[in-house]
Amino acid sequence: MKASQFKELIKEAVREVLTEELTQIVAQPQAPVQEQVTKPSLQSTGNPVLDALNETRLGMTREDYQNLTGGTIGASMAQSFNRNSFMPQGRAIKPVSDDPQAVAQAVAAAPKQGLDLSQLGFVNKAAAIVNTSIKKDKERLGG
Repeated sequence: MKASQFKELIKEAVREVLTEELTQIVAQPQAPVQEQVTKPSLQSTGNPVLDALNETRLGMTREDYQNLTGGTIGASMAQSFNRNSFMPQGRAIKPVSDDPQAVAQAVAAAPKQGLDLSQLGFVNKAAAIVNTSIKKDKERLGG
């Protein structure tokens, strides 16, 4: 057998195998390729409320948000953002001590807008509670 005949024989055998394999591949019904949706990993901030908000934000699509609010995320955030609400109005009033009477005077002197928190019973003792908790944390943590 000559080398050229041997090559021709191998080529014919390869053609037959490829033809058989390709017809089998084409004949098989192909399942649609589903894209793997990868969600960004959520990094814990240590603040459970912020973590819950971030998890909700990552889980919502733009359409979900539009169904809830009737608008776009950017438009509603821009309309509802009021920078002045975070700024102190007039002079900042700070209690000089954690004495409930001093706190009551500071609350009475504070500008009144919206809900009057001074009517709640715990407000007069809030500074004392916070300072006591800070002291206990320092004792507990050895600081």
